[in-house]
Amino acid sequence: MLEMQGIISVGNKVDMERLIHGELEIDESKRRVLSCRIMDMPKRNIIRISMPFYEGRMVPLEIGDQYMMNIYADKGIYGSRFTVISRMKDGNIFMADMEIQDTLKKIQRREYFRHNCRIPAQYHMIIPEELDTFDPGNMTETDWKKGILLDISGGGVRMVSEFHEDISCPIVLSFQIDVSGNIESLLLYGRLLASYQTANNRILFEQRVEFEHIDDKTREKIIKFIFDEERKKISKEKGF
Repeated sequence: MLEMQGIISVGNKVDMERLIHGELEIDESKRRVLSCRIMDMPKRNIIRISMPFYEGRMVPLEIGDQYMMNIYADKGIYGSRFTVISRMKDGNIFMADMEIQDTLKKIQRREYFRHNCRIPAQYHMIIPEELDTFDPGNMTETDWKKGILLDISGGGVRMVSEFHEDISCPIVLSFQIDVSGNIESLLLYGRLLASYQTANNRILFEQRVEFEHIDDKTREKIIKFIFDEERKKISKEKGF
């Protein structure tokens, strides 16, 4: 088993998804990516994490449950399966000990790091009748629907809107990001993977979008934006 010491460290951000019978949830509408940080490394094969959050709410972990965890270390992103072995509280901080189950492996596809955000966006579902003639330059304000991006990666976004959408239709997204002080307006095409009603607000629908036909230059802009924002967040948490 690959040693965790010297590779990951206290303070590293963690994304984690629960495994069902050793596999990720296949129903996209039920998948939840939780976020936390490493608080301690009490043993060679155990990390202690803060109890994770999802959409601003703490998620109590159950002992015995298994998670796929991606750890954002200084030398890259590392992933493995971990099992919840204990829970504890230190003052007002709830934590859990996670025991590694497999070799810790470096993940090369950094574009799929998900950054939590609140970015206003507009989108349009391209219906079959429009496929051959669609031109975003000919669209009017009423052709666009409003949404909010909840997270973004180099591979796609998760957003909410007031509309349930047909996943068979292509989607075009329009939003802005700040890349090193420059406001970049992005127009991206994608495939809608899921559209379902949110559990906390019955009038909102969550949409998951995978980018399609995105060029390397645009993807790199998104990745730079994400890592700049993550660095700002970490510096703020450390009080810099």
